[in-house]
Amino acid sequence: MFFSDYVCFGISPSMLYPLSFEDELEHFSAVDQCCQFPEYECFETFLPSDAGLRKAEIKRMKEHNKVLNYNTPGYFQLDGMYNASSDDPAFRQHALTSMKEQIDYASEAGCSLIVLTGTPDQGDSRRPVLLERYSEFFLKCAAHAAQYNMTVSIEPIERGRFKNLILGPTWECAAFIKDMQEKGASNAKLILDIAHLPLMGEDIGGAVKSCMEAGLAHVHMGNAVLEQTSQFYGHTHPPIGVQHGCYDCQELTLQFKALLTSGYIPAFPGPVRPTISLEVRPYPGVSGRTSARVMYEKVSSAFMAALEQHCNH
Repeated sequence: MFFSDYVCFGISPSMLYPLSFEDELEHFSAVDQCCQFPEYECFETFLPSDAGLRKAEIKRMKEHNKVLNYNTPGYFQLDGMYNASSDDPAFRQHALTSMKEQIDYASEAGCSLIVLTGTPDQGDSRRPVLLERYSEFFLKCAAHAAQYNMTVSIEPIERGRFKNLILGPTWECAAFIKDMQEKGASNAKLILDIAHLPLMGEDIGGAVKSCMEAGLAHVHMGNAVLEQTSQFYGHTHPPIGVQHGCYDCQELTLQFKALLTSGYIPAFPGPVRPTISLEVRPYPGVSGRTSARVMYEKVSSAFMAALEQHCNH
């Protein structure tokens, strides 16, 4: 048996080729290059606003049997006209209209999952108001996605530093998703991004438990660096095993053991495999292709070690 028998594993083309965040042609190029990576079956990214490029990207992914997990663009995490919790009603409406458009793009690619994040935090006193606005926004997005049979998920991101978003601690995100489900969003679930845990001061066991209770739709893996002198300090998506990084093969093995113990990854492969993807930058001075290949070997060997330990426990 191989890693691919248990997990549908993916990668973020836009993280691996960061110029793609700045130019839609570069984005197409990133997707095109990652289509040549047979070991990666699904992609984590968004689609271009240009209809022609969007159609071309979707066509290329389908030609290579790549599944897109739609990750919404980062500008929804910033204050301004895309802030769904803004004090300006016009900005809130613009954010909703724009997010519905992203959901429509995802439907064009046949996506079954779209990933949202929180909005900028403004401290304890303002958080209840911002969360109330975001809840209203999320429910409308979930209803829009439901017509496409699409799961709408929240990705927990650190609060208090770096990105500083209102939906930070995993347990709070889990409570938010449960609340959304109770209010009618039956297609609402959680994403777990293991690379965010060191930035959030959380451990893998507690985070997985919270996510599974709310409904875990998908997992992101990667790395984090807390050494301030590093170029990868903060929320930068460093490659696995980079100097000063929190994670390498030993830590990946522990992460996979937690996912196996929780049941997110079945110990015996079935017809439907859980999805996990890397969100990582390339190693400094190393090509995207070589970086992706090295990290796949690290991840797959860590999983097989975790599986052996889990089954022999």
